[in-house]
Amino acid sequence: MAQDRRSTCLYIGREVLETAKKSGLNLSRVSENALIEAVRRLHCPEPETARNRASVGEGRDRDLNPGARLHRPIGYQATSPRPL
Repeated sequence: MAQDRRSTCLYIGREVLETAKKSGLNLSRVSENALIEAVRRLHCPEPETARNRASVGEGRDRDLNPGARLHRPIGYQATSPRPL
């Protein structure tokens, strides 16, 4: 499959460019793949899932039932010590 390729100019930070070259990355291929993915996400956004919602800040991995983790019986209620 022959592809119609065009030359373009990208402005990339010097350190990022040097690190990418030292790592042996094909800059054209990486750039093209990133653009393909960005366009795909713009036109076909992923459905919202529980994992996506949690990353937005809901819940923040808070355990809503810490008693289960502590092996406490159902209905267990911690009480504070009685004052003397």
